[in-house]
Amino acid sequence: GGFGGINSALTLPTLPWSDVAQGSGTASVKPRITLIDKSERFVFLPLLYELCVDDASIDEVAPTFKSLLSGVGTKKISTLSGLPDLSYALQLLSGESNDDDETKEGNCEVSFLQAQVEGIDANNNQVVINRSSGIETLNYDALIIATGAEVSCDAVPGASQFALPFYTVEQCFELKRRLSLIDNYLEEVRASSELEQSTNVVVVGGGYSGVELALNLVDRLGSNDVQVTLVHRGKQVLEYATEHNRNAGMERLKSAGVNVMTSTSVAEVSSWDDGAHNDNMSETLRKQLCTVKLTATNESIEDEGEPETTQLATTLLLWTAGSTPTSIRNAGIRNSVLPRDAMGRILTSPTLNVANYPNVFAIGDCSRPKKVPYPGTAQVAMQMATVASWNIYATLSKKYSSREQDSLKLLPFSYLNLGEMMTLGTNDATISTLGGIELSGPAASWLRRLVYAVRMPTPGQGLFAAVDGSSRKLARGALRNARRKSKPVDWK
Repeated sequence: GGFGGINSALTLPTLPWSDVAQGSGTASVKPRITLIDKSERFVFLPLLYELCVDDASIDEVAPTFKSLLSGVGTKKISTLSGLPDLSYALQLLSGESNDDDETKEGNCEVSFLQAQVEGIDANNNQVVINRSSGIETLNYDALIIATGAEVSCDAVPGASQFALPFYTVEQCFELKRRLSLIDNYLEEVRASSELEQSTNVVVVGGGYSGVELALNLVDRLGSNDVQVTLVHRGKQVLEYATEHNRNAGMERLKSAGVNVMTSTSVAEVSSWDDGAHNDNMSETLRKQLCTVKLTATNESIEDEGEPETTQLATTLLLWTAGSTPTSIRNAGIRNSVLPRDAMGRILTSPTLNVANYPNVFAIGDCSRPKKVPYPGTAQVAMQMATVASWNIYATLSKKYSSREQDSLKLLPFSYLNLGEMMTLGTNDATISTLGGIELSGPAASWLRRLVYAVRMPTPGQGLFAAVDGSSRKLARGALRNARRKSKPVDWK
C-alpha cells in the first residue's frame, strides 16, 4: 500500500486487458485487482514533516485508499487514476505493437481490502489475510509484494521503550501531541521562572529523514529554550545526498543552531527523572524522559581503552535510523518460501519476479533485484511498479491468450534517478534535478510542494495538494510578515 502498491493498482488498469484471448472466440480477460493494506490510508511520506508542523492536512498527506481508487478500472480511468494509458509505451519497450486504436479502458475491477497479511502460499497461489471478521484465504493469478520498510531501533538497549520512530501517520500525530505537551511545559516553567536548563530533543539518524525532521522541529518549536541535537554514526550527515543538497543541508543545520554529532552511536537508552520536572511536566512527558548514552565511533580512536562516551539527558527522543524491510517483521513474508537475503529483502530477477515463481513480483524497499540494492526512495518504488505491472500483463497474457502469437516480452528494471528534494524547514528546501538544476531557499520550498502535488497518485489528489499546500504556505507567510511588522522600530 505504499508508493509501489498504490501505483501498481493504478497502472494495471491502463493496460489492454481486452486484447487477451481476443480473436479466439472466448471472452477477454477482466482482471480483478485487489490492493491489501493493514491501514486505511496511503501515506505520502515526503510530506509527513509538513503534517507534523501543520503545514499540510491529513487529507493531503494521507488520503484513504478508497478515495484514491474510486472510479479506477472504469472507462474514466485515465482521468481518475492520475496515470496516462501506458499500454502503448510499454508495448514499444517490450518490442510489441498494436495497431488497434480502439480504447481498451473499463475492463478491470479494482478494490481495496483493509487486512493484515498472515502468510503467502506461493506454491498454491494463495494469500492468507486477517480481517476484523477473521482469517480468510485469497487466490491469485499474480501477486505484487510491496510491503516497504520500517524504522527499527530494536538493536539498541532501551531504545524501543523511549524512542519514537517517525514513519507512519500514527507516529506523526503522537509526535504532534508530545510537541504540544512540551509547549505547555515550557509556558508553565517560564511563567514561574523555574527553567534552569534547555529542553533537549534528540534525533537519531543523519540521513534525509533525520535532517528534515530536525530542521522542521527547530521551526516548529521556535524557542531558545529547546536544543535540537542530531546524532549520526557516519562521518558526515546526508552522505548519500547530492553535493548541492548536502551543502545546503549542512549550512541550514548550522544556521538553525542544531547540535550535530557525527561519528557518534547510541549505545544505550535508560530512564531519567531527577524529580525537577515533576511539578510542571505532564505524566506522558515524564515517562519519556531518558538518558541517551552516546559512544564515539571515529576510526581515529585507538582500540586500546574504553571509547569516549557522553550522557545526554533527553526530553524527547526521535528515531530515523536503522530502516528494516518489513519482510523481516511481516508475518506474511516470513510465512512463505520466498527467497530472502540476510536483510530480509526478497530476491528477484531483473524483471522483478521471484525465482521459481514467475507470477510473484516484489518491488520497493522489500525487494533486491541486484547485488547492490537500489535506494529506498519513492521514485524507485514508483518506477518498479510500472515495470512489474507490465510484466504481470505479459505473464497473464501468455497464460490466458489462445492466439498463436509470440509471448509478450518481460521488461528488465532499470532505475532512472530523476533527482532529489529535501525540506529544510517550513520555508526552506533544496533541490537537485536530473537536468542539473540546483535550487535552495524559499523558491525551492514552493517548487518542492508543487512537484509533489504533480506526483500525487491521482489528479484529484494532486489538485487538492496544490491548493491546500499553497494556501497554508501563503497563510504562514502572512503570519510571519505580521509578526515582523509588529516588532517595535527604533527610529533614532
